[in-house]
Amino acid sequence: MALRPDQGIYCRSYHKKYKLYIERFVTHVGLRIKISEKINQTSNLNNTTDIEKAFEPNKYRELMCNYQYTISVLNYKYTIILKKFLDYIAIIMCKCQQFHERNLSENFIHCVIVLEEQVKQSKTMFENLHNAMKFISYIDIRFLFFENMVLHPIIDEIDFIYQFVLEISLETRSFDLNKSPNQESEIKFENFIKFYTDASNRVNNISHNYNVNNTFIITNWTTINIAEWHNENNFDILYSTSSTLNKFYNETIEIWYKNLVFERFLNPTSLKCIPPKDKTINQNDGIEALTILLQESGWESMNHISIIYCSKLFDVDHIIKDPISEINFQIKKEHVSQLLRCRYGEVIKNYYTLLSAIFYLCIKDASTYYHNCLIQLFNSFNKSQKMLQGLYEALIILNKSSIWSVNFSSKSSLKIISKCIEYIINSFMINKFSQNNFIDKNDNEKFVMVESFLKTFENFLQEFYLYLHREKKLMYTRCYINKPYYRKLKKIKEFKNIVSTLKNSINTSKNQNLEYHMQMIHNACNYFDNFCEDVYISCYKNLGFRKVSDCQNIKLDDKLEFTEDLST
Repeated sequence: MALRPDQGIYCRSYHKKYKLYIERFVTHVGLRIKISEKINQTSNLNNTTDIEKAFEPNKYRELMCNYQYTISVLNYKYTIILKKFLDYIAIIMCKCQQFHERNLSENFIHCVIVLEEQVKQSKTMFENLHNAMKFISYIDIRFLFFENMVLHPIIDEIDFIYQFVLEISLETRSFDLNKSPNQESEIKFENFIKFYTDASNRVNNISHNYNVNNTFIITNWTTINIAEWHNENNFDILYSTSSTLNKFYNETIEIWYKNLVFERFLNPTSLKCIPPKDKTINQNDGIEALTILLQESGWESMNHISIIYCSKLFDVDHIIKDPISEINFQIKKEHVSQLLRCRYGEVIKNYYTLLSAIFYLCIKDASTYYHNCLIQLFNSFNKSQKMLQGLYEALIILNKSSIWSVNFSSKSSLKIISKCIEYIINSFMINKFSQNNFIDKNDNEKFVMVESFLKTFENFLQEFYLYLHREKKLMYTRCYINKPYYRKLKKIKEFKNIVSTLKNSINTSKNQNLEYHMQMIHNACNYFDNFCEDVYISCYKNLGFRKVSDCQNIKLDDKLEFTEDLST
């Protein structure tokens, strides 16, 4: 990290405190896992994740090993919990299906009510498991280990089930008067079937990684009296399963949440359990600013982007959905900065492609319309200042509000993006590309001005490409973009095809050729103008940067050599 001497001291101090904080957490949770396992003697972990080896004295000194083993044990145990829950639910669902197939409407309706109630009863258990794994997912492991060597908690699978449980628990919709109670129950049951199928697929995928077998449901089926099962009016299976489920919920909460002291870190009362703060930034201002930004609608325009953070993909929904707190601020600001780096990088790449494509059309295709074509291009280029100034101001606000900290080697660093945009804005300040410069000029004067701007623009594109190349060359290591970049030749073809009907044949007249080229360039420049306006709205205005005003008087980071602070 490139830091001033005083910031370097603070930074090293913060990293040391953060490491001790995580080590303290691993120690507390790890020891209690060992105690729980010795009491229950139920572990089936393989050699890689064996609990006894996990906390041997000679291993415990190494934070990475202890962290790895702790997460592995929790992933294994929580996977078993998820499978047991789904297997119990499957027993009730099978009985409901039996009632439904035999057209026993009242029994079916009652069975669905029992099923729904049992899912609701699981809310506290899944809330606890979710909070535990969510806390672990907030640990910024980049400060501790090599990012490709560390396990991730199974938060996505737990979150999927937890969100469904929440939806069922909070459901307040009234019955549709046009549907019978049986039809309403059928709709609910179909919803449960879909949930069960999707959840089972997710859990089975991680079960394979942790060697969790699928014998639980078979074992429980063998304990069911076959005669009772086929007794169509018998609800004992439902009631016994419900009773077992309630016991399972309580035991899980007690053993795999409360006994592991997660509450000490989630709601800390001791200074040792409170995450340290980085003294090089104003964290309170950062939390406030980030909270404002993440409530805005503009993030939806980035749904095609996921960031690659510590060898795991995080989509936009995952990044923006959690409230910002002291516990997760450090990693959330990194996620947001990296997401914006991916999006802004995509923008400037497509921006360059459009400029290059239109420039090519002027030079190669519109030779009879050469100077007027370039004048239109320069004018559209000049109008794109609005977009670039918006992106530029956003970068300044991110830095001044402590969301983007300058770390030149970080995947979340916006330094190259800021320098690239700064270079383009400087080009506007030095060269007045506006179409107004050509008003009241005769053809000869226009020719001289266009040729002068032409050389400047060619040099600009060459320099712009160098900035772009530096930013793009390792983009695949930090971004997964599920949408192709603009391609120069493809855009050229599109711009030509838009007005191809005007060119009826090869032997078109000179006027028709001129009209064709004029319309082609006009459409291309309109496309470019709309692109810039859309980016300005989605990547600046609709992200709420105008609302983050409290950071305006904070000093800009000295490591940023901005030519002009556009936020003032």
